Amino acid sequence: MSRFLNAISNPKRLIKKTLPTSLFSRALIILLMPLLLVQVVLGYIFFDRHTETILRQLSKTIAGDVALVMDWVERDPKSIKSIQKAAHKYMHLDVNFAPKNTLEKYGSHKDSWLYGFMENALDEALNAKQLSAGKKPSYYLRMRNNNIYISVEAKKKGILEVSLPQKRLFSRTTPLVLIWTTSSALLLFLVASLFMRNQIRPLRRLAEAADRFGKGDDLGELKIEGALELRMLSRIFNIMRARIQRHLHERTQMLASVSHDLRTPITRMQLQLAMMPESEDNRLLQEDLKQMQLMVEGFLAYAKGTANEARQAVPIASCIQEIIDNLPGKKNSIEFMPTDNPILQIKLQLFNRCLTNLLLNANRYASHTWVSLKLNVRHCEIIVDDDGPGIPVENREQVFQPFYRQDSSRNLDEGGTGLGLSIVRDAVRSHGGRIRLDQSPYGGLRVSLTFPRS
Repeated sequence: MSRFLNAISNPKRLIKKTLPTSLFSRALIILLMPLLLVQVVLGYIFFDRHTETILRQLSKTIAGDVALVMDWVERDPKSIKSIQKAAHKYMHLDVNFAPKNTLEKYGSHKDSWLYGFMENALDEALNAKQLSAGKKPSYYLRMRNNNIYISVEAKKKGILEVSLPQKRLFSRTTPLVLIWTTSSALLLFLVASLFMRNQIRPLRRLAEAADRFGKGDDLGELKIEGALELRMLSRIFNIMRARIQRHLHERTQMLASVSHDLRTPITRMQLQLAMMPESEDNRLLQEDLKQMQLMVEGFLAYAKGTANEARQAVPIASCIQEIIDNLPGKKNSIEFMPTDNPILQIKLQLFNRCLTNLLLNANRYASHTWVSLKLNVRHCEIIVDDDGPGIPVENREQVFQPFYRQDSSRNLDEGGTGLGLSIVRDAVRSHGGRIRLDQSPYGGLRVSLTFPRS
């Protein structure tokens, strides 16, 4: 009820919600509204003005023919047969005269717009003086079986019955104009829709290419097509894509080069310390070198996480089970009981590194780990729960920063370099997904990884 009241109080917002959201649909509305407006204006002008004028003139013509036949009959009632032939031949009227009869009903059978035109015409042609004097009309009008029947009371006792096809009261102009305007509007709308779809197709391809490139997929240069503005936009996108790829390549090469160059002096220092006599200083230096070596390995893993890798269709539940089975140094219990095995398009090596980091962290700090899958139409969510110490809420965003380590609470990268969660988040984002940290119902940490299904 409150939503309904809010919508009424804010009609602008209600209109925005009811309007279509796609550019193609909005463009079609822009094209359709003028056509509808033209149809409405044309319908009012033509049907309300032109059709009314045509009906009035046709009604007057029919009423005049009836009045003329009535005048013939009253002047010479004995020549009824010749009058019938002449009326049928020249006026297309079927005439019959019943002498010494009177009308039982007066006026018209119904009160409708079509009867109204005929009534006005008959009143004017037959008995305008009688109506002005307050007398009943001297005719009875009815329409049935696609015919018009008019019974007129003669001045001399008798009833003149006239019948004619109802199509004489209609003009072919009305349906022809209606058919022509409707068909032409539909044809113009169809042609405009095809042209608009062709113009929007390059924009849709550009959006899809930007989305795929944001997920780490390289589909090559975008084809430059469409209108001038779309061509300019596609050209700028290709330039931006080349710059970003060059930046990522240089970053990866720099990290790999630094890590590779540091390995040699670290190995040399480790050998020298191994040949020196054992002492407390020697032990401390060896621990520092070990930490430096872990940092170098972390650099390489972080650099690999930015590398391009082709996607492949993988049954995700089977992949998760394989990672659990091959997890190095597995000590605690990992429970995974999937109910479905959906196919996802993933970067397999990057996904393996991502999930392995999470499971190793849970293995280090918890005694039991639960892995589950949640599916909907658009997403697949992988949830990793454990019963470890967890992470305070205020530190959950900071743990994603590279080289961030904490000592006062659980550290996802204890014994590492502080790059574990950075690698995990980069891996998830490269798939177009997201990662979220929450409190687990088992008392520890819950890590939710959401991946798109398409």
